[in-house]
Amino acid sequence: MNKKTVLILEYLMDGNSHKVADLAGYLKLSPRLVRYELEETYAFLEKEGFPLPQHQGSTGIRMVLSLEQQETLKSRLTRLSTYDYVMTSSERRCIMLLLMLASGDRPLTGQYFADQMSVSKSSIDKDMILLKADLEGSGVRLESRAGKGSSLEGDEGCIRNLGVRMLEQHLNFPGLYQKQNGQESADMVERFAHKIFCDKTMPGLIKIMQGQETIGDGKRFAYDSFRMIVLTLIVTVARVRTGRSLSSMPSSTFLVKTTNEYIYAARMAKGIEEQLGVHLSDKEICSLALLLISAEYVTPEPYLKDNWVEVQVLLDCIVRGMSSEMGIEFTRDAELYQSLQPLLGSAVFCLRHGIPRVNPNLSQVKREYRECFDALMRVEEKLQNELLSGISEDDLAWLTLPFCASAERQKRSAAICKVAIVCMHGVGTANLLREAVSSRFAYIRVVATLTCADMEKLENLGTDFVISSIFLPGCTLPWVKISAIPTDRDWENIGRMILKYSASSVDSITPPDIFRDVMDVVRKHCQIDDMDKFTAGLVSCLESNGLSIPMERIQPSLSSLLAPDKLRCCRHAIDWEDAVGQACDILIKSGDATEEFRESAIYSVKKAGPYVVIMPGVVLVHGDIGKGVKRLSMSMVTLEEGVCFHHPSNDPVQLIFCLAPIDNWSHIHALRGLLNLLEHITVQTLCEADSPQKLYEYLKESGESPCL
Repeated sequence: MNKKTVLILEYLMDGNSHKVADLAGYLKLSPRLVRYELEETYAFLEKEGFPLPQHQGSTGIRMVLSLEQQETLKSRLTRLSTYDYVMTSSERRCIMLLLMLASGDRPLTGQYFADQMSVSKSSIDKDMILLKADLEGSGVRLESRAGKGSSLEGDEGCIRNLGVRMLEQHLNFPGLYQKQNGQESADMVERFAHKIFCDKTMPGLIKIMQGQETIGDGKRFAYDSFRMIVLTLIVTVARVRTGRSLSSMPSSTFLVKTTNEYIYAARMAKGIEEQLGVHLSDKEICSLALLLISAEYVTPEPYLKDNWVEVQVLLDCIVRGMSSEMGIEFTRDAELYQSLQPLLGSAVFCLRHGIPRVNPNLSQVKREYRECFDALMRVEEKLQNELLSGISEDDLAWLTLPFCASAERQKRSAAICKVAIVCMHGVGTANLLREAVSSRFAYIRVVATLTCADMEKLENLGTDFVISSIFLPGCTLPWVKISAIPTDRDWENIGRMILKYSASSVDSITPPDIFRDVMDVVRKHCQIDDMDKFTAGLVSCLESNGLSIPMERIQPSLSSLLAPDKLRCCRHAIDWEDAVGQACDILIKSGDATEEFRESAIYSVKKAGPYVVIMPGVVLVHGDIGKGVKRLSMSMVTLEEGVCFHHPSNDPVQLIFCLAPIDNWSHIHALRGLLNLLEHITVQTLCEADSPQKLYEYLKESGESPCL
């Protein structure tokens, strides 16, 4: 018996028929190796007195057991010992890593490993050679000393990241969380992981986490964040117990200590010391605080931490890049921007601070959403944005899912498409394909089924695109080649054609971009006294000539939002709250926002803390999306003397930008301009301007920057 044999038994116990190909996909083995493992499975069942699976021809293999037999077999599998269960070299190497992770500086001998797993010393020696190769490039190395044994060496952070990934891969966390001390697993790696790390530690840590799970304003950790925090604490406690602690403080320690999360981390550290007898140093508490800052919550929140402006602009670049890569107009999906913002922000924060993230669904995402995942990888490579430096496949898998959801939403809302079906084998085959397509896509109307001899008829059918089982190199209409019996990839390709060529898609892709280009030309060459009236009049003119301009799709530039009447120079403020209030008052008096916006903006500063100070001397404040906001607007205030926002390195602040956002994306074009302004004109120069008109000239001079 080995792990694969056990997995086959668990797979067959549902009583359904399964083909060898299904088992091969499940186990990630070739069909030949699966047949070999099946022989081992049959030998075990025969030895234990269970009925053998039935071979049912083309339908596959079916194992029929009574309820009593199922329970007996489950019990037998969970009681397998290391003598019954022949581990693979890969499993033994995992257990060796787990044992060394928990041993700290104490070397472990080959004989110790052999005794623990009931295998020969020679097997362990061979495993050691392979394990050294496994660790290459991980930042962790295997040090072996003659007569003393082997231990893990390297950066402590890298060693802990390795431990977290090991536990993520091999522990059944949902089962442990619900039962904590449930039935012993048939997986030997999981047994060792539980015994080494969880038996005495996990119940106490979960109790501490449950006491801290609701933090701040009643926010609850999302499941993935809860799991990662617990697994990280398990490894942390195990390493600290052996005398291994972090060698350096996080680079942003000075900033971390100003956050509420640092307070929560200190409380958790106190609970760990009281319940588990393990003292966490200030370095450990800061590291834990960073993990809490990066956490996501059950109700997604806007990203309000450091790099907020850059994250917003980067998000728009990624969405536009995915639109280009996949031929789907993702930029028109406001819900996509909303769902991506906390995911991208969290990923950027973790990358910047070296916080490991493991996505348990990575393999499933890569398997089921391969095309979208690969497209996102290409977009990331093309952007070459430093915020994404070192991004892992785990993070890309999390970012992939919102795009998949957006594509499905757009399919559901797509207009009816008129298509023609072309097939080489005659109308009968084409009609069969028509039925399959019509059943799959309710929004497709097949206007004709043709053979290759009828191609001249296509031009007069008014079709949006053509679905063909043959290549159509001379066809002037958009067409997609699929198999006569469509595959999953074929259905995906048809779905993209619907999104790209349906009437609703074509009508809504370009007008906002055209409008923005026209507005940029007008602003460059004209002085507009009332921008709102001018915009409304231009929209009305274009729409009367058949060009629909959805106002919610317009992204104004920085200079159009920060007109002279939204600028104030050389003001005096008592403190940060007074400074923010003055910036908000400009928008309230202009009718762009209400008093509710002021309250929201001040609360956002308190919630985000010093992260709102985006660079030395500069703060960007904003309220919740749409809260007290009548229309997208911005204001800017310079102060004679700076005020303190409690940022440990960027205080005092003399330059206040205030953003009143109406949605998640329409302000992004202006944020690009803000980044460009601060890159080309110093804060001192802006604060020395003695009039709003002078400030406005700087804004126009800075221009607009390209996508990051």
